[in-house]
Amino acid sequence: MARRTLLITYIATYLLAVGAIIRTLVHFADDRVWLIDILVGVYLLLLVSEPFFIRRNRLLTYIYLLIQTVIICTLAFITPNVDFWATLFCPLVVQVMHNFPQRTGFLITGILTVIMSIFMLLGLGPEVGLPLVFVYGVIYFLLAAFTAIIREAEASNEKLRRQQLELQAAHRQLQIYTAQAEELAVLQERNRLARELHDSVTQSLHSSTMLAEAGQRLAGSGDIERARGYLIRLGEISQQALKEMRLLVYELRPLALSGVGLVGALQQRLDAVERRSGVDVTLSIKEEIELPASIEEELYRIAMEALNNALKHANPTRVTVILHKEEKDGSPCIELAVIDDGIGFDTDMKDGEGGLGLVGMKERIEKLGGELTILSAPGEGTQVIACVDLKTSQNHLNAPEV
Repeated sequence: MARRTLLITYIATYLLAVGAIIRTLVHFADDRVWLIDILVGVYLLLLVSEPFFIRRNRLLTYIYLLIQTVIICTLAFITPNVDFWATLFCPLVVQVMHNFPQRTGFLITGILTVIMSIFMLLGLGPEVGLPLVFVYGVIYFLLAAFTAIIREAEASNEKLRRQQLELQAAHRQLQIYTAQAEELAVLQERNRLARELHDSVTQSLHSSTMLAEAGQRLAGSGDIERARGYLIRLGEISQQALKEMRLLVYELRPLALSGVGLVGALQQRLDAVERRSGVDVTLSIKEEIELPASIEEELYRIAMEALNNALKHANPTRVTVILHKEEKDGSPCIELAVIDDGIGFDTDMKDGEGGLGLVGMKERIEKLGGELTILSAPGEGTQVIACVDLKTSQNHLNAPEV
């Protein structure tokens, strides 16, 4: 749009100059007409060639302006009673503002205005020439300002076009990175599931196979009591493998928070995994609680890790999940507790030992700016309690990573 407007401005000023020339030649009859024709011809030839040849070289542009100015001054000098020659500066003003920086363009426009004013006042006198000087001066600077605005619009459009191209390239690159990240995440998840299958279900199935073969041999030799013991152990391992398989299948399901919220997602998990594994489950919610999605997700992940630990390692018969809101030091807090009556463990051992995944839960609660408490002892079950201050948790989630 800006280039089209600039082209129209060029054409308009060219036609204005041609019109002034024709108007002058029609009213001028003198022996000097041949000289005027030559000067006008050179002016028009240079005017038309400027966009194609002259503007490519800054030195040539200065020479071009000097020659055109001399031609216009000569025409004004040999025909002092004609003011139409001042119109010939109009195309030069447009060209100057298009080819030079804005400050330089206005400076040259001022010089052309001064030259025009001198010849106008000398040729027509102050009484007639002064109003025309004012009119042409205004015309020159209006043309200069208009051309400068068009140039700025053209530069802005070009900058916007480059930014759009850069944005498109960045978007394409982001799509590539996103696809690579998704592919890497899928690969990592596959590797994790493969490790889980190998460490839990595959090992359990291998043990079951060995126990079944041993039981067959003992039954064949008549040692029924020992064979019965192997069968009991086989049943226990099979039950544990079934629990772990249900757990892995549940982990493949998409996150349910967006549809049912934290409470609904916890209930779905307890029904789909723990209850079907023969564990007595209880979900205790003391009041309706609305939480930001980011806090719900972190609490859900902590609860899942605690439940996974209980199912894999504690062999519980009962699991209780409690979620309630309370005031601590005048600040609202959310407390999530996962309690099981399993075999428990020694809390003095180092984080991460025994496959308990305590480090992951602590990292998530630290991300919320909360506190994680783990109470357990061998044979006394386990309590995992996460407490989150709602006023400070969002600040921790939004804080930039160091």
